[in-house]
Amino acid sequence: MKKIVLLMMLACLTFALCGCSGVDPEKRLYPLVMSVDYENSQYRIAYGMANLPGATGQDKPEEDRATNVSLSGRTFDEIDSEYDRSQEKYLDISHLQVLILGEEVIRQNQCASLFNYLKGNPLVGEDLYVFRASDVEEVMSYQGKDNQSIGEYLVGIYENRPYSQKKSGVTLRQVYNSWYGQEGLPALPLIKLKEDGPYL
Repeated sequence: MKKIVLLMMLACLTFALCGCSGVDPEKRLYPLVMSVDYENSQYRIAYGMANLPGATGQDKPEEDRATNVSLSGRTFDEIDSEYDRSQEKYLDISHLQVLILGEEVIRQNQCASLFNYLKGNPLVGEDLYVFRASDVEEVMSYQGKDNQSIGEYLVGIYENRPYSQKKSGVTLRQVYNSWYGQEGLPALPLIKLKEDGPYL
């Protein structure tokens, strides 16, 4: 009996330590960008996927491309539960590189819950870039040349430049330092869309 109990405890411990490592890569969604806004007392989150087949040269015209996943809820736990109920693939946000804040989540002082949620998630790195947008839905729907997503475009602005021309973006780490240092939000780059694409 003791052996069975020990084996069960070992199995539970192994499961707890391994977490989601048992989920196959093809059964996961890998968002590159996450947007957050606030409307009617609810948070609106959208996850934008990178066009991985296009980026690796394996794109096929007949393939469906990954689209944004949008969810709403009064709390982030509620949104996580909604995702689990409505989506077949595991959400792996360990590759997240861009966070876009809507004007309403800033104007209505709803950032505290968001930052606490992100800070409590060990998969969210602090080196991702943070932006703001007056029309989050429009920005998230951007599709550039070769189906480039808004996340790929924004990361490219900072990282696909020679060192002498590199711009310095605002990272989540800088936002945390300012926010938790009681200084409020730092000045975030504003994304706007023109006919020829996004600009800051």
